[in-house]
Amino acid sequence: MMKLNVWETLRISYNHGSKKNGLLTSILHGFGFVLGGSVLVFAVISFMFPSNFATLVTDPIILKTNNLERFSSPNSQKSSSNVTTSSVVPIDLPGKLVVTEDNLVPTLSTDFFSDRNSSSTKAYDQKQRNESNVDSPGAGDCNIFEGEWVMANDSKLYYPPGSCPYLKSQRSFDCHSNGRPDDKYLKWKWQWQSHPTNAGCIYNIPSFLNATDFLERLRGKKLVFAGDSLNRNMYISMVCIFWGVIPDKSRIVRSGGDFITVYKDYNCTVAYVHTAFLVNHLGVHTPEKETLRLDQIDEASSSRYRDADLIVFDSWHWWGGDKTHFGINFFQEGNYLYPKLDINKAFKKALTTWRKWIDRNIDSNKTQVIFRGFSLVHFHGGKWNTGGGCNLETEPIPSNETYVKPSPIQWEILENTLRRMKTNVLYMNISKLTYYRADAHPSVYGKVYPAQERLKAHQDCSHWCLPGVPDTWNELLYATLLKAGKGSFGT
Repeated sequence: MMKLNVWETLRISYNHGSKKNGLLTSILHGFGFVLGGSVLVFAVISFMFPSNFATLVTDPIILKTNNLERFSSPNSQKSSSNVTTSSVVPIDLPGKLVVTEDNLVPTLSTDFFSDRNSSSTKAYDQKQRNESNVDSPGAGDCNIFEGEWVMANDSKLYYPPGSCPYLKSQRSFDCHSNGRPDDKYLKWKWQWQSHPTNAGCIYNIPSFLNATDFLERLRGKKLVFAGDSLNRNMYISMVCIFWGVIPDKSRIVRSGGDFITVYKDYNCTVAYVHTAFLVNHLGVHTPEKETLRLDQIDEASSSRYRDADLIVFDSWHWWGGDKTHFGINFFQEGNYLYPKLDINKAFKKALTTWRKWIDRNIDSNKTQVIFRGFSLVHFHGGKWNTGGGCNLETEPIPSNETYVKPSPIQWEILENTLRRMKTNVLYMNISKLTYYRADAHPSVYGKVYPAQERLKAHQDCSHWCLPGVPDTWNELLYATLLKAGKGSFGT
């Protein structure tokens, strides 16, 4: 027999004749006395303890969780261990992801490399916040990934074109040395401070990268860029920036090849680890046996970044049909090889594996995890392997052109993954700023070509010239860490 709630019971009783109307009247009178007594009690409490009463009534966290410690302690912003995601109204807690309608941006935290347990902190919607979370210098409602590219003829480059020795082994990024005749692409500056949505930005969040200060804050630490070749692009940019401020170049040591750089004066290391899918890529050198283990982290790579103090992840560019055999006999879980699996479903499974591994194996009191978002491509008239090109682009796409996200499903998968993480993550959403820079790819200047071959050369419209756009990513990484205000980045 189906159970009825009290209002359904009263309605049915009323409709069954006047003999039961007396019962209804009695019940309603009784209810009235109870309600009246409750109102009287609340009125007395509100008169005697007005501030506590206001907090009790207006704070849904207290009403839902009975979190008396938070009610009584002004320092208690930690979620109670018995609070579940489904029952908690979003609150302004430091250090987690801020989710807006179109993007994700990092917000404040004050305990980088500290002892605070942030595992119960959850993502929240910035639109639901009434006040900014001001815990450290550079705080406030501020999205440094929202802005526009402006011409800055007097802007000084972190390293002049052709000057960085690390580009000799990464020649495909060295557009200047490969013969690019124009330099206008070097004169555009990402301007976020004057953007209308950034009125809450406090002046001491820098719009430039102070490389000496960055190195000082990295003293005794290890910074790793882990991901695909776009993160290699970012890594080379960073070591070129640091190269320019070290007086004694002999104090910079390359260890284990091109992708580990040690700065002896600061006892710190900056490294790049290749892990394009983040999960285990098997049989790379035997294509007929090549598979991707969606349920296994890439252990060979993770062993090289798990001890880092800062890890910048990315993964997207290899999640295309041509690099995943179009999902046919490529994706594997356990001993099961999927005959065919949708790439977006595989992407979700892989990110879930990465998320769980990070939450289990990375100590957020020691290590700050950063995820750099999708860097957009500009292949016109084809794809990267079908003759698409961007060599005719000499200026950024006008800023008044509407930004449209490509691959919205993959965006949603990534954002949902980051929302579910227990580990404190800062998300660098550089997608919009890369959307407008169709002019800044190597295009046909990824190699030195004879003039007659250049026009029909394979074009690179995925990676970026250096100096160039990845220098801006590193500016924003520096600003993001200062904005987070944790540990050595909080002073």
